Order: sequence, then C-alpha cells, then structure tokens
Amino acid sequence: MSFGGVTARAAVVAAVTATLVTFGPAESGACACGAFVADDKLSAQQETALVDLHGRTESITLSVLARSAADEAAFLMPVPSRARFEVADADVFAELDEISKPDVEVREVVVDGDGSGAAPDSGGGATVVDHVEIGPFEVAQLAGDDATAVTTWLADNGFTMPTDLTAPLSTYLAEGWLIVAVRLAPSSGSLEEGLPPMRVSFETDTPVYPMRLSATADSNQPLRLYVLADHRVDVSNPAPGGGAPELTFAGRVEPGPAHPVLSAAMSGPRYLTRYDGEFRPERIDSDIRITTAATDEPYRAVVVVTEYVSSPWPVSWPLPGLPLPLAAVAVLAVAAVVGGVAVRRGRRRA
Repeated sequence: MSFGGVTARAAVVAAVTATLVTFGPAESGACACGAFVADDKLSAQQETALVDLHGRTESITLSVLARSAADEAAFLMPVPSRARFEVADADVFAELDEISKPDVEVREVVVDGDGSGAAPDSGGGATVVDHVEIGPFEVAQLAGDDATAVTTWLADNGFTMPTDLTAPLSTYLAEGWLIVAVRLAPSSGSLEEGLPPMRVSFETDTPVYPMRLSATADSNQPLRLYVLADHRVDVSNPAPGGGAPELTFAGRVEPGPAHPVLSAAMSGPRYLTRYDGEFRPERIDSDIRITTAATDEPYRAVVVVTEYVSSPWPVSWPLPGLPLPLAAVAVLAVAAVVGGVAVRRGRRRA
C-alpha cells in the first residue's frame, strides 16, 4: 500500500554502504522520530506524520520541514523490525489537514476607540541487511548489538556520527531494534525547503512512534501526528512532566474524491485521529505508544478567534450638552429600549 509513492524494488531496506558520499565535519539535529547527520546545522521546524495501522503492519509516512543550508544529510530512524521504504506523496498531508481542521468560533469583544491598540499577550558489531536506491533517497538498514560498532561502521562508510547520538542508539539496539539510514540529496541543492516525504513500513505487536532520539535536540520538537486505524486511538506522552499531545480530531473517514491520495490507500472506511504537541527535549524519555481508545466518539477541536470591535454607541460622560441628571435619564432610556428589543427577540425564538 502506498500513498502515491514509488515502492522499493526490494522488500526491505538495508544498512548504509560504501557507495554513500562522505561527509565533512558532522552536525547533528533531531526531529520527533529520528535524527539527522549533515554537513551543516539542520533544525526541524515542523514534523507531520501519518501512522497507518493494519493488523501487525505499521506504516509511518513522514514530512519534515527543516531549516538548514546543508546540501546533503543522512536521516536515521529506529524501527522495531526490518522495514520497507517508499517515496511518499506530500499531498496526503494537505488532505489530512483539510479533513481534521478545527472549527473556528469568533467572539467579539467591544472596546472603546478604533481598535488600533495592542492585543492582549498571548558488542556483536554491525550487520548489513540490504541496500536500495529509491527516487531521491539512498536507503539502508543497520542491525547490531553494539552502538560503538554501529557508529564506527557508519563512519567507515561515509558518516561521522555525533557522539550525542551514541547513548540513545544504544538503547534501541539493546532492545533489538534496527536503524534505517537514509541519505538525502535534494535536487534543489539544499534542505531549506524541507525533506522529501518518505514512508517506512514494518511489523510490530505494539504500535509506536519513535521519539527517544529527540532527547538530543537543542530546541522544542513540534509534532502533528495522524493515526489511521480501525478505531479511535489514544497516545502516550513521551515527555512526562511536560505538555501531553493534544487531541485535535477524531472521526471516521470514507474514501472519496475530496481526498484522492488518502483514498487510494484505503480499502474502506477508517478512523482518523489527530494529535498535536510540542515537546521539550530534556523531558523526552520514551516513545509514543499508540493504543485503541475506549470509545469511537467523534471529536473536533474548536479554535476561538477574538475580534475587537468599537462600541456602536461611543458615549462620553457626562453626555455633551446635558447636565448630569439629564444625562443619566438619557442613558437609562437607551438601556430600556435595548432591553425591550432583547426581550421581544427572545420571546419570538421561544
């Protein structure tokens, strides 16, 4: 199943090989589900991901908007089992955003003046599994039980691994995970416009979105996470003590012409759940675990937009030309008329 992408010629991806281009001094960066090694600083600005669950098969379609002047980079993503890699269609995220966009509620606040004032503040070494080239990517999968050996192997094959990634990689490898390594060589010459969307599929008994490499990031990690499954899902907080991912949308989605890219990957109705969050790296100590929710009750977030409008009856005190007692009578008279209109309207609605 593919979101308009080109599938791998082989069923698996493999470890980075000697054909990869050698990098100079390495800079590291992180996004929510992985890490970057580049020839210049690369900082993830927004990460959007779709997790598609079919039985034991989990697919992650990933789009990362990054800020960098790097002209080449490697992306490292831990996976719990051997994976398949595809090029994805970025239009799927535009469709998902449209389906799940919050309702907008406008609230007017009446203020004196013209509204121009300020608004309120708001040990076994490494194993090569296979190697494939797919579209703009050169993709590999790396297995091993010793992070030092894995790091050395990557260096021997063209990558200088920043030391701050060694510890989190060790944790994943000790648990039997593999590392998908993707060489990025954008045709535009730099990564300023973001990374081409990619899709990784693997088998797992416990749906997960890997987050622990993000503990090495030097800025907050923004994430919009979509989950397409048979039912609504709950997600765990990967950064205890910080803000948990916030539910934005939950509802059934039918295949249809309004979202053709998404529909092409659906054999029938599915349940879509969306969460939005931003995580402080120093608080991240686990992956996001995805579980079936207790209810399939639909939900859509409401965004409240405040509009500041001028008072329709600008009144100075006392009223111009009127002594204080007459001004008071005039104000009371206006209030009585307005009150009478409100009552009459209320009665008509009743």
